[in-house]
Amino acid sequence: MKKTYIVLIAALAIAAVSCTKDFADRNTNKEQATYEMLSYDNLSTGSAFSQMTRNVLPTYQAGEEEYGSSNYQVIEDLAGNIFAGYTGAINSGWVYNNQYDVTAGGWYRAMFRDVYVRLVAAWNQLDAWRESQPQVAAMGDIMKVAAMHRVTDTYGPIPYINLRAGELHQKYDSQQSVYKAFFAQLDSAVTVLGDFVASNPGVSLVTDYDNVFRGNLTSWIKFANTLRLRLALRVYYADAALSKQQADAALANPYGLLQTKADVVACNRPASGAWEYPLYVIQHQFNDGAVGATIEAYMNGYADPRLGSYFTAGSDGLYHGVRNGISITDGYKNSTLLSKVNCTNNDPLVWMQAAEAWFLRSEYELRWGSESAAKDYYEQGVRVSFDAAGATGADAYLANSTLTPGAYTDVVVASNSQASPLSDIPVKWIDGASLEKHLEQIITQKYIAIFPCGQEAWSEFRRTGYPKVLPVIVNRNAGLISTDLQIRRLNYPDTEYSTNKEAVEEAVTILLSETSDGKGDNGGTRLWWDKK
Repeated sequence: MKKTYIVLIAALAIAAVSCTKDFADRNTNKEQATYEMLSYDNLSTGSAFSQMTRNVLPTYQAGEEEYGSSNYQVIEDLAGNIFAGYTGAINSGWVYNNQYDVTAGGWYRAMFRDVYVRLVAAWNQLDAWRESQPQVAAMGDIMKVAAMHRVTDTYGPIPYINLRAGELHQKYDSQQSVYKAFFAQLDSAVTVLGDFVASNPGVSLVTDYDNVFRGNLTSWIKFANTLRLRLALRVYYADAALSKQQADAALANPYGLLQTKADVVACNRPASGAWEYPLYVIQHQFNDGAVGATIEAYMNGYADPRLGSYFTAGSDGLYHGVRNGISITDGYKNSTLLSKVNCTNNDPLVWMQAAEAWFLRSEYELRWGSESAAKDYYEQGVRVSFDAAGATGADAYLANSTLTPGAYTDVVVASNSQASPLSDIPVKWIDGASLEKHLEQIITQKYIAIFPCGQEAWSEFRRTGYPKVLPVIVNRNAGLISTDLQIRRLNYPDTEYSTNKEAVEEAVTILLSETSDGKGDNGGTRLWWDKK
């Protein structure tokens, strides 16, 4: 028996070394200096910071040419983007997420795996220097919340509060407690940065490594405030008191929110080195996707002047999208009529549009303020979006009370069309309408304005029910995922069940204790905040 224990301990030691080695390999960029090398000239802070900016959303990683676009595809494009109707799959070999067949492990585990392997490792380095470089750590905290709220909004309870990179057996926290931690961390971050800016006006930090704001701390504060307001409204139907408390705190901060197109939050192409813009690679090079039917139907119905800025026209000069949950034929991939996202391979990867801040303020006023203020902020959100898109005619667009969302016509397979429009709401603010009608107007215009941030659009659809999204035609998981309600979350990774079984099983118990509609670890179970 003693010999057996010795062999077992030796095997576990070898396994631990193997896991550690694998973890280090996956977190070491082979084209960058090692931690030891960087520490000599104080560049390690910048390296970790830069790594965080590249992994809030997956971007091109030096030495891993296939990483950025391929992982963005399964993390963002084949989840949030298609679930929100922003994009549609046209690869005839795919029958997974787009048809609610959540069995492709590499698809539903990708977000979970990557954020813990790549982003958290970099954040841990910044966290270790919190005493000596508290402002840089604060910016790291903002990025951590920006990344991790996407993860909890996809799965539910996640390991977060006592998070440490490299630990194999992480305990999960309830989504409610994770959100409270988000609010506390954003509050702390804006306090630290605000105090520094007040004492050191005009000073920038980690400028050469900050691919988002080039070290502009005021911009980081505005982003944090807007992110806090986003998350505050996210929890409204689960905890209205907490929602208002946090929204008030975000609005009270003297540095304010994002305001103009110049305030866009995005990971930009670095000054040197290679870069890819994922949607360009996916749609224009891979030819794996096209514009989604839902956003096309809304924008065509409204004769939206931003259409040409957002999408390329088909060979007939018009804009056509593709629906999800269809039986994909090669006709879709070969069609010249389908529109693509209008982009280049050098575009920045957007995290948040400034227009979102105005729509968030509009919803705040709708719930706790005045209708007149809600209307003003709603209209300003549209104007800022037009400005960002380089489109003209915002005033005429806002004054239109007759155009409404259009029907959807499938230009490849006619039977996949939907003759009845998804909604009857106009763009023009309906004076004196119900809160619910105004909410639909706000969220619909926000949906158009924040394109292509599909994860956020999917979360807002789940939270509010708006805008109405075309349902799938083929539902391969109809017993658990409602075609009408649509998919509410992704399953926990199968790798968690094989390596962290006790913790993930406890997570499912927590998930079911927080939900208003529990079906187990599958796409039909609602999250804690999904209570409308």
